[in-house]
Amino acid sequence: MRFSFNTFNHSTYYGLAPSLPAQIRAAAAAGYDFIGLDLLSVLAHERDGLPPRELAKLLVEHELPCYELVSLSISADRDATRRSLDHILRAAEVLRPREVLCVVTGEPNAAVVSNAAECAAALARESVGLSLEFLPTRDVDSIEVADALLDRVAHPNLRLVVESWHFFRGPSTWDDLARLPLDRFGFVQFADAPAPVSDDIHHESMHRRVLPGEGVFELRRFCDAVTGKGYDRVVSMEVLSEQWRQADLGDFARATLDSARRLWARPDRAPA
Repeated sequence: MRFSFNTFNHSTYYGLAPSLPAQIRAAAAAGYDFIGLDLLSVLAHERDGLPPRELAKLLVEHELPCYELVSLSISADRDATRRSLDHILRAAEVLRPREVLCVVTGEPNAAVVSNAAECAAALARESVGLSLEFLPTRDVDSIEVADALLDRVAHPNLRLVVESWHFFRGPSTWDDLARLPLDRFGFVQFADAPAPVSDDIHHESMHRRVLPGEGVFELRRFCDAVTGKGYDRVVSMEVLSEQWRQADLGDFARATLDSARRLWARPDRAPA
């Protein structure tokens, strides 16, 4: 298994200054295979005078390819979807991600299906995959709903992000995961969570995740279910944590990678 350091925990989404160069250095020093860049921070750096081509030079310098670019917003509004896609395509031309993560806003109706197909085709022309993330706070909230949307879009470049946090906190079931074919996997995202302290799922997701193995999720079973299908590609570490946001970036990168390796490379499991 190979691992990608997801930068969204320190995104400008949280009102932080953009810090992608520091995160690139920390992820490379920790031993990550890839990095996942968040578009909001990429654009913030550009506004501050650090264009994507300079970030691309840093990736080459640190031998840390971009795996995922987060995120493309798809809705029933074709113009809004196209604006989001244009930002993604412009960044992807320089940063060369292997996957773009997308989310669907609103009901997955016929307009969403059409816009998703257009996005999948546009990224396929650039040799970039498109992976749909299901979120328990949105209409596309589970493996079942997301997989049904893939059937309707019917484009081979659109697959799923199988995310442990959203799997355990949403309506997805172990049977849903068991039925999901390997060729529907775009990539895996990984994190743990403590017992919730409120019913605010969005807040719990964005601020209270913990290192894998430190929470309540059945992550060993999750890993076994995923690897049992033959999945041996990339796991993106997305530990969204207010506590870790205050910590040293190097410590955060090392801790996330070490905790992931312990669960995905168990002694009783053959190495990928």
